[in-house]
Order: sequence, then structure tokens, then C-alpha cells
Amino acid sequence: MKKPSIIATLLTLCLMIGATADGGTPSDLGAQKAARLAPQKPTKEDLQKLEAEESVISSAVMWEAPIDIEQRDLFYGIGGKKGEPDLSARFTFVQKHPTGHWKKIDVEDSRGRHWVVKFGPEARPETVASRLVWAVGYHTDQDYFVKRARIEGYGDDAIEDVRFERDNDGFKKVERWAWDSNPFVGTRELDGLKVLMALLNNFDLKTLNNKIVRPSKKNDNDPARLIYYVSDLGATLGSTGKWFTSLPLWGELPAGTQGRPKDFAEHRFIAGVSQGVVSFHEKRLRAGRALEGVRVENARWMGNLLARLSDQQLSDAFRAGGFDQTETAIYLRALHDRINQLQSLK
Repeated sequence: MKKPSIIATLLTLCLMIGATADGGTPSDLGAQKAARLAPQKPTKEDLQKLEAEESVISSAVMWEAPIDIEQRDLFYGIGGKKGEPDLSARFTFVQKHPTGHWKKIDVEDSRGRHWVVKFGPEARPETVASRLVWAVGYHTDQDYFVKRARIEGYGDDAIEDVRFERDNDGFKKVERWAWDSNPFVGTRELDGLKVLMALLNNFDLKTLNNKIVRPSKKNDNDPARLIYYVSDLGATLGSTGKWFTSLPLWGELPAGTQGRPKDFAEHRFIAGVSQGVVSFHEKRLRAGRALEGVRVENARWMGNLLARLSDQQLSDAFRAGGFDQTETAIYLRALHDRINQLQSLK
């Protein structure tokens, strides 16, 4: 049998990698790629680009099966108890963040750990949201709600009701990713993440809030991993906006609320199903566009994962965010209703 030529082999690789990068598979996009590439001989630059794309695709990670989901500690979250800020330690002010809607400062503790401290109404809901997202298999930052702390070099008064986020958590930022352009378009993993954002009423779904990171220390036994995740979960657990934010000229206004149980409970969740695709009630236009295209079976899959979390785990997540028992009870009723809606999708 005649062996395929090197050029033919390279063309085949072009087709396979290009199709995967577009969010499809060789079977459904191969014909289109062949029509464009078959008459051409790949250049050195083409091959280098393909090699880079193949490397990204093979190492990209968005979701990992939470095999211990029923045992996950939702009070401490992904960083665990050992990762929480030691409030008996000394915290020193480093600098202010020049950008961002809510005030942030960098601090360092006496153990050499670096933290980003966020002020404002996002501190509580972001802490809770990070635990719920991590519980079902997605990466998050190490977030902790702190009721009161004193920062040397940052005024004489203690700061209150803030979120401490571990900065040197073992991962380094590589890039940002967009909801409509990433290696996971059309996959169950991305659909599941969209469902979670809708479940939490996240109204700030922009590229700036999505990170790609890699482990700081590479394991020689494993390929380098590029982890895709939502790095800012503060605009959650309230409403997604006002009636006017569904209008074209007003759709980018951040008119939603954060961490308000009553707003969250009164907000409608699933808008409907059409041709096997679920739509959600999201009043902010940009966030609504990000949530498009979720398949029914993928939404149901995420609902089944969430249903495995116990009331104790869910309560622990809200307790970690500083919510009291009354507020937590409102959230739990609303979450159970939303999870049931996901599981009942046809």
C-alpha cells in the first residue's frame, strides 16, 4: 500500500485542528476546510500556527468531573481551610487598583501571601458564587469573605465586609477568553458554565471577567494545562437589571443588584425552550448574548450535578459569604426551584 505523502498528512492535520478550533468536529467542518486548503501547500508559518493551535486545544481545560461532589467543603471552597486568610497575622497595604467598578487594594500578610481585597456589595455574593461554581467541577479563584480586618498603612480604621482573594494561588494568568470564541464552543462544558451563570443571575458576562491561567509549577508527567474560567463572580445573586436594560441603547448599563435575596428569588429563571435550545431571563443585553445556545440535555446535566449538593453544603456556601439564616433560607428555596426547572427540561 502506498504511504501518504508528508503534504497529505499535513493537510489532514490542518483540517482536524482547524475544525476543532472553530468549535466543531472534523466530520461536520472537514468539507469546508478541504475546499479552501486542498489546492494549497502549507507554508512554514502555517505549520507553526497549526502547531500552536494544536498545543492550545490539547491542553485546554474548562471542567473536571467532581467525583467527590457530595463531600466538597463549600464553607472554605477551592482553597480549603489552609488557604483562608489568617486574621491573627499582620496585613500590610501594598497598592490601590487604578481600575474596576469597585474599590480594590493589594495587601501582603506576614506569611508572604498576597491578596486582592475587594470592597462593596460584591464581596458576599462573589464568595458564595465561587463555591457553587467550584462544587460542580469548574475552576475558581480562592475567595474568602472577611467581616473585619486591619491593614497596616491603610488608614487607622479596620476595614469591614470585604472579599479577600488569594493572588499567589499557584496559577499564572495567560490570557482572557470570550464567550463566543474559545475551544469549548458547542460543548457540554461551556453550556454547563452558561447555565451556572444564569442560575446565579450573573449580569456582568464580559471578556474582561474571563481568564485563562496555567499552573505556576509545571508537572513533567502531565501536559501543560490552560484553564478557562470566570474570574469575577461578584455581579451575582441579585437581579440582572431593570426593564430598560433589555433595550438596545441601554443594554450595557450595570443596573442589576448583587447579593440581594429578595431580588434573586423574584427574578424569573428559564424563559423557554425552542428547537432543543434553552433561553434564560437575562435583562442585560451583553449577558443575554453570552448565554445563548445552551442545549436542553446540557442544561439538564448541570441541573443533575447541582441536585447532588446537600442543603448543608449549600447553607455552608452562604454562611461563608456572611449571609444570615433568613437570607440563606430564601436563597435555598430559590435555588431548589431553579435546579428542579433544569432537571425537568424536555
